[in-house]
Amino acid sequence: MRKVGVLFFLFIFLTLISAKPGDYNNLGGGWTEIGGMASLGDKLYIISGGKLYETTKDGKYKSLGGGWIEIGGMTSLGDKLYIISGGNLYETTKDGKYKSLGRGWIEIGGMASLGDKLYIISGGNLYETTKDGKYKSLGGGWIEIGGMASLGDKLYIISGGNLYETTKDGKYKSLGGGWIEIGGMASLGDKLYIISGGNLYETTKDGKYKSLGRGWIEIGGAASNNDKLYIISGKILYSTETK
Repeated sequence: MRKVGVLFFLFIFLTLISAKPGDYNNLGGGWTEIGGMASLGDKLYIISGGKLYETTKDGKYKSLGGGWIEIGGMTSLGDKLYIISGGNLYETTKDGKYKSLGRGWIEIGGMASLGDKLYIISGGNLYETTKDGKYKSLGGGWIEIGGMASLGDKLYIISGGNLYETTKDGKYKSLGGGWIEIGGMASLGDKLYIISGGNLYETTKDGKYKSLGRGWIEIGGAASNNDKLYIISGKILYSTETK
């Protein structure tokens, strides 16, 4: 028995040290009708079937309440979640309590947090939004949005198949095109991770990219937590290695 135990732990150790970027681990299925996915603290928060779930990094979850419909966007800022549901922007605590910060948020293209502000694409315009719901436009022309994420002190937006680096005042530059069939986009460390055409790409801040593997289909959401990506693909939640 002692020899078997030693061999088992040796196998686990070798598995861990041989993990490479793109490797993934199945954390369980049943994630349907995904409205949003975000990371806050050491937990993931997922809207599935109209309910908000708090989810641990090993896939265990509990419901924080229902009624979340017509989700336009979801992100975290500080110790709160911010969710656009039914055209309203809600500030939501980690236990599911919420309050409205205002309505009229329609045709949502993307939502992300940067610094102490929210950034929302609504009706083709990019808005800077404070935590109390006050907003100002940073410019229009944002169409066919594939993804939006923050990294460092910049926003990164896929619009019309192009990846743009965008400053907090709305100035932007293209980092290259060809980004099609976007399933998800998240930042982790100093990289962006984009699911495009079924491939997971690691992308630098200047737009250079490499594939970490394909087969990512029916994407429900993507978010980062600590040193891993979490992706819902085919109704299953996966943790994914990035280094």
